Amino acid sequence: MTEKQPKAKSGLRRFAGDMVYSLAGLMILNMTLSFVVYPFLRSRMGAEGSGKMLFFTAIMGLMASAVGSGINYGRMKASTRHETKNGDYNRFLVFTALLCAIVTVVAICVKKDTAGALPISIGVLIFVTTVRYYADVEYRLSLNYRGFFFYYLFIAVGYAIGMALYGISHSWVSIFILGEVFGLLFVTITGSIFKKPFFKKSQFFREDAKTCVSLSSAYLLSDFVTYTDRVVLPMTAGDAASYYFFIASTVGKMSSLISTPLNGVITGHLARYQGKITKKMLTGVFAALSALAVILIAGTTLGSHIYVYLFYREDYNVVKNLFLLANAGQVFFFMSNTMMTVVLRFAPERYQLIMGVIYAVLFFAAVVPAMYLYKIWGAVWGLLAVNVVKFLLITMLGFLALSKNERKERV
Repeated sequence: MTEKQPKAKSGLRRFAGDMVYSLAGLMILNMTLSFVVYPFLRSRMGAEGSGKMLFFTAIMGLMASAVGSGINYGRMKASTRHETKNGDYNRFLVFTALLCAIVTVVAICVKKDTAGALPISIGVLIFVTTVRYYADVEYRLSLNYRGFFFYYLFIAVGYAIGMALYGISHSWVSIFILGEVFGLLFVTITGSIFKKPFFKKSQFFREDAKTCVSLSSAYLLSDFVTYTDRVVLPMTAGDAASYYFFIASTVGKMSSLISTPLNGVITGHLARYQGKITKKMLTGVFAALSALAVILIAGTTLGSHIYVYLFYREDYNVVKNLFLLANAGQVFFFMSNTMMTVVLRFAPERYQLIMGVIYAVLFFAAVVPAMYLYKIWGAVWGLLAVNVVKFLLITMLGFLALSKNERKERV
């Protein structure tokens, strides 16, 4: 046996172990939300009230996944070029607080409602969730996925405590804030990203800021579609329709339990991979993700029947015909994000922004009119179509980037 074989096996075991910890942490978090928190709030707030709440949790999720993840992945990307400094990224988070305040005001003005919450509490929730999305970079940078697991476990514990206190607070916002704060306390105590010096700028500040802005802009354009059911659909079909679409696609969104940790582990390991990415490798990734998508669509459709019947039985007959298409749209969205994670390893950041612009154009040209004309069914068909197209276009961009790299090497 050669010396390389034991190293390869060791690397494979490490990758598998990281995936297990990462998947377990996110599974606990998402299952707490899907099986405990949202059904609990549905029983207290009703379909209409839940739809109003989901509008603001969508704004929260959009800001967190765009800006928080943008800064997170920006730091991961920058770490492949130079040592990153906490001060740079804490400065970005200060700017994010101002951005969250503006977004909160705009969201309340558009909705003309606060779903029974104080406006300032909604702003705080959006900000702490955005910081929480950034903060798991602590464990991804160091490949400490055991810490990653406990980080998300603590967030779930915070949600559970928030629910226990609901009888006193009568506030859905307090449940989410408490969970996010628990996670941030854990990373502050166990990690280093929030240690002194808090705001000291490095020589790479401008360069890293451009990377974060580029990625955040791209994620904003892309992830907006993920929250369409809770942001746009209420305006075209009402709050109840938004709620029904949400529970119909919830199990499909749980495919992120695979794609999110997979993306994180892939990013962490690709950051340290010094070899060459080839077209054959990219073809293999495309084939594997396509096969995984088929398996996930079948599994999430079956899972939706079980999940909704058990936790939202009063709504089962209303939404059961939506399961297949609603879940398929979600699965292809997450598969697209995984493919983009791979492509960004060898392609410039602008490819992410290009894809985000194309995706946004397709969304506003096709999905919004479909929702206006056909309500919830327009959302289901439209989102499935644009997410399949997105998956194929990202793959094509990957091959284009590899072709350009090959031409440069020949010169």
